[in-house]
Amino acid sequence: MSLKILSITVLLFMGSLVSSADGKNAPRGGLVIEVCCYLARPYFRKPIVECIKQIPTGNCYSDNFAVKDESGDWHCVTSDSLWMKQQIQQGKVSCSEEPVY
Repeated sequence: MSLKILSITVLLFMGSLVSSADGKNAPRGGLVIEVCCYLARPYFRKPIVECIKQIPTGNCYSDNFAVKDESGDWHCVTSDSLWMKQQIQQGKVSCSEEPVY
């Protein structure tokens, strides 16, 4: 339980750093997505509104997808997720290839 609370605290802090680093409104993902990619694993199942295949930038790995759900929240789905592979193969999801900062 304490690890979960610590993870959430770290994510919130890192998200504020990303948003304020360049003075622009960064996507709600940014560095937070990179950490979530490691923590969340491939269990995301909500309808996807937007998908970005991540290009390696810093700690971000190319085998991860940053996906935004209907509520506007960003999540990470690893490329070894069978569900994600099926979504792409069936044409339900199209992922652009852009770096996520």
